[in-house]
Amino acid sequence: MFWMLIILSLFSVGVSVNVGKIQDNIMIGVTNNSLFNVTEDQCICQMMQSNGLVSAINYFQTNQTCQLFNYNISAIFIQYYFNSSFIFINQSWISITNSKVILANAFGFFNF
Repeated sequence: MFWMLIILSLFSVGVSVNVGKIQDNIMIGVTNNSLFNVTEDQCICQMMQSNGLVSAINYFQTNQTCQLFNYNISAIFIQYYFNSSFIFINQSWISITNSKVILANAFGFFNF
């Protein structure tokens, strides 16, 4: 009986959530909530504990701040932002579009 319990515990099924991360980018949109003086892991935990109401966060390492975004989004626009992370619950119906950054100086235009 004890061996049966050990074998069954090896095959226990847990619930997992795929989380994606895009370094040095942020999501452009209206935030649901902001958290201050928190770690990246604490922001991810807050996203998971929101019972599905939050699907993405922007985390800023420089001031340890994160922005939480609502669940009901189907298209995401991201933009380059140094020393930040865009973290999201990976869902197949979300389309992610990267906006181009155009810089102008005295010598001309540069696309990134």
